[in-house]
Amino acid sequence: MNLSVLDWILWAGSFLGEVSLFSILIIRRRWREFPVFTIYMGFEAAWSMVLFAIYQYGSHVWYAQVYWSGALLDFALQLGVIWEIARIVMRPTGSWVRDARKQFILLGAAGILLAATLPWLVTPPAASLLDRLEVRGNLFTSLVICELIAVLTRTSKSLGLGWRNHVMALGNGLTAWAVAAILVDGLHGYLGAERYFTLLEHARMFVSLAALGYWMVQFWLEEPARQPLSPELRAYIEALHQRVKSNLDILDAHR
Repeated sequence: MNLSVLDWILWAGSFLGEVSLFSILIIRRRWREFPVFTIYMGFEAAWSMVLFAIYQYGSHVWYAQVYWSGALLDFALQLGVIWEIARIVMRPTGSWVRDARKQFILLGAAGILLAATLPWLVTPPAASLLDRLEVRGNLFTSLVICELIAVLTRTSKSLGLGWRNHVMALGNGLTAWAVAAILVDGLHGYLGAERYFTLLEHARMFVSLAALGYWMVQFWLEEPARQPLSPELRAYIEALHQRVKSNLDILDAHR
């Protein structure tokens, strides 16, 4: 199988970016707070190398089997990264903020159902049923990731939860990639898998490279030191905690 010069550059750039980001996460010890994201980057680098070797020296059948097997794990790790963001944002004190997990799970489940419905409204001009399922499957996964990020952002804002620098950088990069994936997969669904395939996939890879570069810079830098709580805010939090504890004791006494 032959690759163009641009294909070589994009593929090599993606691999080097994934290896570099994985190395930064290890060297700067970001893996302690982002273990799933670190595993995801390591998997992406290894998967890229395996796919490239099969593409160059293997068969179409082997490439398709390895690609789709890895794609399932890739999607699972993306979901894990989103859950990791939710865990960090919605557990600022080590425990989940009241109603945060329930709200995120309910809205996320509703969004996944919507994402499962929308691809079936698209009838891609594909040559076979398998090609149509491929286009719809790619669109579904892209919609799920983008929708879950939107739900996470909405939930955290409604609860007044802030995002620290590294978490915000991870969310921003993932959002940019997910939006690009929706646009590309949506156009594949409208145009079919064959028309403008190379052009659209190159656009997807350019966005992916931009996200990798952004992550490398952000995760290399240290987060600004957290400002200590003011005495007034600390007193307010302690008073609120005591009030909640008293209300729970009263409810337990009436049971």
